[in-house]
This record gives sequence, structure tokens and C-alpha cells, in this order.
Amino acid sequence: MVSGKNIAAAVSVTAVVAGLSYIAYFDYKRRNDRQFRRKLKRDRKRVEKTAEKISREPTLDDINEQALELLKSITNAKQPESPEEKEQYFMAQVSKGESLCGAGPAAYAEAACHFFQALKVYPNPVELVMIYQKTTPDLVFKLVMAMMAQEVRQKQARYYDVFPTEDKHVRIKDKNKLGEGKAKDKKPAKDADTKGDVVTPNRGLFATKDVAADEIVYEEDSVVSTLLPCAQNGKYCYHCMRAIPAAEAEAEAEDTAEAKSEAAEEETEEKKEPASDGIKCDKCAEAVYCSEECRQDAYDAYHQFLCPNSSAATANDFAEQAKKSHELAPILIAKFFGILVDREKKKELARALGVSDKNTSEADEYTTWEHLESMRYLELIPSATDAAMLHKLGELMSDSVPGLNEFVTGDRYTMLKGKLDYNAYAVHSAGDAEVPKETEDTHVSDTMRDDHSSSTVGISLYLISSHIAHGCDPNVQIVFPDNTDKIAVKALKPIAADEELRVSFVNPLLDVAARQKQLQSSYRIKCTCTKCETELAAAKENAAGNEDVPATPSTETIDPTAEGTPSFAAVAASPSPAAAVAAFNSEHEKAAPAESQEQEQEQEKELQDEPTPEETPASDNE
Repeated sequence: MVSGKNIAAAVSVTAVVAGLSYIAYFDYKRRNDRQFRRKLKRDRKRVEKTAEKISREPTLDDINEQALELLKSITNAKQPESPEEKEQYFMAQVSKGESLCGAGPAAYAEAACHFFQALKVYPNPVELVMIYQKTTPDLVFKLVMAMMAQEVRQKQARYYDVFPTEDKHVRIKDKNKLGEGKAKDKKPAKDADTKGDVVTPNRGLFATKDVAADEIVYEEDSVVSTLLPCAQNGKYCYHCMRAIPAAEAEAEAEDTAEAKSEAAEEETEEKKEPASDGIKCDKCAEAVYCSEECRQDAYDAYHQFLCPNSSAATANDFAEQAKKSHELAPILIAKFFGILVDREKKKELARALGVSDKNTSEADEYTTWEHLESMRYLELIPSATDAAMLHKLGELMSDSVPGLNEFVTGDRYTMLKGKLDYNAYAVHSAGDAEVPKETEDTHVSDTMRDDHSSSTVGISLYLISSHIAHGCDPNVQIVFPDNTDKIAVKALKPIAADEELRVSFVNPLLDVAARQKQLQSSYRIKCTCTKCETELAAAKENAAGNEDVPATPSTETIDPTAEGTPSFAAVAASPSPAAAVAAFNSEHEKAAPAESQEQEQEQEKELQDEPTPEETPASDNE
């Protein structure tokens, strides 16, 4: 009988013989077979490259490429909807990510994928990103951030396909990509509204259908707005800027009181309180509203932070600092972040309650901040005032808006100011309603697009209309049909489909020298439109024909509020606006005595003393 020891010995001998045979065969092939030697060399290089790739730090391109592949792998992943489902989903994804991180570098990509999916349902993404940065391996964190960046790029690529919505009858297009004969305006480079090189992309707003003169192209609500300090007198709603009915009735009462005796007038003044029927803020006398709805909307969005008499001492400090800066930008930025958070909370609540809006579109997937990023802006130089206001903003809202201090850096705050300076519009009062003139205390230095068609009560920002370019001979005008900050874009002349919309950023009744001075100092626009060239040529021709006339065009301007001055709409609709203004000037000079030399010098000095901001040309966020 064969013992177990004998079997084991036989197996061992067989294995040794087989091993020696393979070694002999391998050595023979290595020495005599050229193809075998080449295969060995290729295998060795492949192993070396794999080892090098594992050992070396992945490049940014490697990370972005891998992030894009990970995004594709979860494109069709179903997202939870209810708060309970989101919480369970979040915990499951984080748990999977942590387990995979413990498995080593080979599982980092899959771990990043789970952490990214958890991030998408977390209510405060900025906070979670900061936690990831402290608790996950460096490569995992970089992959998560790269996936976020790639997702943003994909959304940006779709943005101009879905916004504005079709019912607005306009489309944002890049003028640099318009083919020959596509655009009705054949001079995109000539009319470029930036100083120096044309910014790429150079976008504008174009009509998608034929529009008749006086027809409304579209209407639009504001993103954020605020009253001018001089209009915060209780006569205009602090939220929507509507003239408060009580204030209008009071104005009529004042006219009647003028006919009464001095004693009766004094008695009336003692009993009178501005906008006594308006709805006031419970804590401060500064905010007066036209309705309870406006009061509640304002409180939910921003006034709970900004009320100077609130329990937070920082609110009063912020208000005082903003007043001293003579800028509305800090107030608008504070309001913007309050509105941004309020809108997202309401969206989240609607989703949680299962309430669906039938009017939603693909454009609604974009947040207000993402809309804002598409706007042009002026590149400003940060100032000490900006740093102080940013610090106050952080103190004011950081508790209510987690992550605000980390998100709103100095550069981002300056960029927001630049967007407001380039894109904000003046809100005009209803009809002939007068607004108190600015004083030294109520003066503000903010730039706003204003054609001076009537008195200005506030400043407002709009998502669609910010893409309208300037035109000295505009084809549309911003009007306020509801006497609030809601606007309507009205055609001043027939507009063909695919024609660009243009609005005047300044008073179009100014002469060419004054217009160009304002455009250059406020917006860095060097306008060379047909109207400007025609007026400059006419001025040179007049100068050549009369030795006493200076070569440069007159800096004298037409006062649009003066009696007998032609209206903006009439001049803009004229076949030759420049000729219409010239004809009016000719008649006006015959009827009115010439201004004294002292008045002319004062007027010229005012134009010369107009400040030029220390800024660089307008930019796009791309």
C-alpha cells in the first residue's frame, strides 16, 4: 500500500521537474524566439506605465475626464422627491462613499460618485462641500468638485436654448456667430458696446417675430429693486414702488389747502402724516407698503434682515454704512441674497408638498444666481468702502444664510457691483408724478440705464432686459404699465424678426458729445452708430462753414423736462431723429433769448467735472 508520504514526495518531484522544464523552455524561447522577446518587452513596459500612473498625482485633465465619465454613468439616476426620501437617500450615499474610501485608491472614483449624489439632495451644498474637504481623501474631493464643475458647464451649454421662454418672443444670440445676411443689423463690430477689443461672446437680444410700432414685445418682473433715498418718503411702496393711493390723495389735499387761509393750512399740516393710509413696517418708519401682500413678501425675502429697528444691531450698522457710501449696490446685493434664499426655500417647500406649477419650463431648472452669471459686468477696482460693506453684509446675513461669508468673496462682491452698474434700469414714476430732488444726503453714485422719459423713483435689475444693447437711435423703450417696478418693452418703430432690440442707456435727446461722454464714463461704450456719425459729420460741416464755430460739437444739452421740448418717443420714431432735434433747436433759438456766457461756462464746467470711474471694459462670465 502506498503511503501518504510517498504520494507527497512524488507530487513534489513532479512539480519541481515541471518547473525546471518551464524555466528551460522559457529560456529557450527568450534566446531563440524574437516575437517572444518583443512580447515580453511590451508586457514589461505596460506594467511599468501602470505602476507609474498609480504612483503619480493625476493631472487636472485626468480628473476632469474622469469626472465627465462619472457624470454620464449617473445621468439617468432617479432623484428622491419627498424630504423623507431625500434624507434616506443622502445617508445611504454618504455611507457607501465612506465604505469605498476605506477600500483604497482603486475605489476612489466610485466613492466620489456617491458623495456627489448625496450633495445633490443636501439642502446646504456649500456646507457639505466644506465637510467633504475636511473628511475625504484629496483625490475624492477633487473628483466631486470636478463633477460639480462639469455639471455647471453642461447646464450653461443649454442655457440659451431654453431662456428666455418662447412666450417672450425674444432670443439671446451671440452676434459674433451670426452669419452674413442673417442679422438685419449688418454692423455688429461697428456697434460693439465695449471699449477696445470686442468681448467674445458678444450677445444681444433679438426679436423672434415681426413687431409693430407701439406693440409690447414682452413684460418682465424685476429680480431685485430698491427705492432711491429721495423717494423713501412714504409716497411709494418700499417693495413694488407703486405710488401709494393715500399719498396721491394727500397731494390733492395739498393743492386744495393752498387756497385756504394760513391758519387753516397750518392746522392741516399739523394733522397730516405722509402716507397715513399706507401699511408701515411694524418696527421701522422707513418702509411703507401699498398692500399687506407687499409687506409680507418684502419681510420674507429681505426686510427681516434689513429693518434698521430689528433686534439685530448689525442691521442698523449696515443701513448707516450704506447711507454713508452713497451707493445702492450694497442694499441691492443684500436684498438679492435674501430673495435668492427665499425663492429656493419656496421651491423646496412646493416640491415637498407635491405642489406642481403647470407654468414651469426648462428655464426654471436654473437658479437666480445662474441667471445672474450670464450677464455682462463692468470690471471694477475694489475699494475700501467695498471691503467695509462686504464685512457688514457678512455680519448681517451669515446666520440666516449659511456659507455666505465663504461664497461672497471680495472679488465676487465687486463682480456683483459691476453687474448692477452695467445692467440695472431706472424705475420711472407714474405719469407726471414728481419725485423729490436729490440732496447731498440722498445723492447716490450708482449707474443705471435711464432715458429720462420721466422722474426716477428707484433702480431695478431684470434677467431678460439686461441683455438689451444700447442704441442712440433705439427701437424699443422700457415702460412701466402697472406703475410698479414691473416693465414692458415697447417697440418705438417696426421691428423685423431676427432684428436686435436696442434701448437707450442715456437720455437720447442729448447732443452727440454729451451722449458719448456719458456712455464712455458710465459704461465704457464708444458708440459709432449711424446717428452719432451723422451728428458728428454735421457738426464738423457746420464748423468748416463758420470760422466762429468751434470744431468740436457743442456740449449744450436739451432739457427733456423743459416746456416745449420734443418728447423722446416722438424723436425716436422720427425718420431722422437728428434732424428733428436740430429743427427743434433752430425754432427754440429763435423764440428764446440766448443763454448768457456765464451760464454756458457753468454748463461746460459741469460736463468737464463729470467723474470717470477707474474701471476696465465690460466683460462676460466666460
